Amino acid sequence: MSTLPGRDHMSSSSPSLDGKGGTKVGKSTKRTGPNYVYYRLYTKLGAFESNHPLYYNDRFIGRIPSKSFSPPHTRCLCKLESLSEPNKALVFTPLSSPTPKEDSARLSLYAPSGPGLSEQDPIALVVESEKRTKDVAQPEKLPERSDHTDIHYGKAFRLYYRVYTSEGEGDETAKTSFDESDISLGRINTLFIAPPHTAGSLKACIAKVEGLVTPGHARYKDMELFQDMSSDAAMSDADVISFQGDTYLGSEEGDPIALANATTNTAADQKAKPTPDGPDSNFTKRARLTTSIGYKACDPAWLSTNIDEIVYTDGVILSMRYSYTGGYMVINSKGEKGCEFPVCLWSLGGC
Repeated sequence: MSTLPGRDHMSSSSPSLDGKGGTKVGKSTKRTGPNYVYYRLYTKLGAFESNHPLYYNDRFIGRIPSKSFSPPHTRCLCKLESLSEPNKALVFTPLSSPTPKEDSARLSLYAPSGPGLSEQDPIALVVESEKRTKDVAQPEKLPERSDHTDIHYGKAFRLYYRVYTSEGEGDETAKTSFDESDISLGRINTLFIAPPHTAGSLKACIAKVEGLVTPGHARYKDMELFQDMSSDAAMSDADVISFQGDTYLGSEEGDPIALANATTNTAADQKAKPTPDGPDSNFTKRARLTTSIGYKACDPAWLSTNIDEIVYTDGVILSMRYSYTGGYMVINSKGEKGCEFPVCLWSLGGC
């Protein structure tokens, strides 16, 4: 019997390669079980929540079945998240990549491993705005992220900082303070900093969290970031920063970075007062309280609220006592401002 050109000869007793039976030949490189793509969403100011969160108490990590993706993948992810301006979106794989992927590049969604195929190695999607093109129903049942899920949420991803105003009146009270004996020391999670990781993206993230002026404001360019408290020269916004490993810029509580010449965003700093038509200032994100956790008695910073009450928030996650996931600053129906757990809030849109 002659052998067909370009094909190996198989006898009738050889294993079948058509998937209908026989012994499996070679080692499969395709993952078994459900395939998912994991990702994080950012604007240039930092992270924001996904419409498809993996955990009910951590909505910053999203997960979507691989089969839901159609090429081009960047635009598809924007569509699945109902995000506007997909043509301006950038994809970074891995999260620490200094440059975005080319628009024409495809993601390896069915490989055994790689960027986007695990919670520990998510894709980063950076968009122009958090604005959604439509409201999406949130999943009713989601698992809880344990405090010990993995090191990505632990001590190794904390960054410490101090802020000094342009008036030169000393260090300011940090909105992310966590130590009552040193309230000017702030702390953020490096996973909230938008890629590419530079001094500029770090400065923008701190500015958003602290209610300072952000890129585009006339006085933003006057703010300077110093790599530690003893530095004489400020960093350039283009300086690349790595948050890999156990030691990195601002990783030690006793050696924080410093943001000098900071200017407060006056509109954001004013106490917002809800009007009959909605909230003022930056508190434009509307949410309904699904449960109430009574920490008001332990800490006056927490807000006294009622289940099903409509509240407004600016969407900035803060480091808070009694909460390893942090909390949001919200305004209730009485115009009172205070903190609330992310798990207690159900988004009603208005971003």
